Amino acid sequence: MLEFWFDPQTSVLKKLLIFIVIAIATAVLYRIQPLVYSAILMFVATGVIFLICRYCKIHFAAKNPTGLIYRLLTWIPIALLLALIFKNMNQGEILIPGAQGIGFMALAVCLFSPLSLLHQNEPKQVP
Repeated sequence: MLEFWFDPQTSVLKKLLIFIVIAIATAVLYRIQPLVYSAILMFVATGVIFLICRYCKIHFAAKNPTGLIYRLLTWIPIALLLALIFKNMNQGEILIPGAQGIGFMALAVCLFSPLSLLHQNEPKQVP
């Protein structure tokens, strides 16, 4: 989920183009059927929680990727996202609010992790 943004092999131009496409798609969906501001803020907060869980997975749970902590840190943002999508259903309409919410979450992840945009680490080679 959004791993392209954190991949150092992905070019900055490609990351910016994908960010622009996500922003345009989210804006178009917002114009069609706007979400209330509280729902937008909840999706943005889910993006921030995704970043926190990703950081914890990389730094604290990476040694045991099959462990319970690693799995929990993977499923917490997904569960929050699904709960918010179903919470913001309007008379059975789930597609536009859900896609819009995912767009706001993706924008939040991209906006709140700007260092990964410019982070160009080369894999360290061991002599």
